[in-house]
Amino acid sequence: MTEQAPTRVALYTFAQHTSRRVAEFRWQPGQAVSLDVLDPEWGALARDFYDNGVPAGPGRVPPQAGPDFMRALLQRFRMSYYKFVDESD
Repeated sequence: MTEQAPTRVALYTFAQHTSRRVAEFRWQPGQAVSLDVLDPEWGALARDFYDNGVPAGPGRVPPQAGPDFMRALLQRFRMSYYKFVDESD
């Protein structure tokens, strides 16, 4: 992919009628993707994606894929309570 890859993607939950930031993925060229889980309960989805890869088509994109992983986080998911947001500078 030639488009610019996000360097920071946050996961928000909209449960309980409020928007809360529950996890953050970070990536820089030449570095591994990192994950900070801010809320262990609601951030479990982020941990699962980090540990098992992001579902994409017939397979999964692992965090070792760096920019492709970060782009995969921003695909449209059918989720009611969560949203991934590009918060790159």
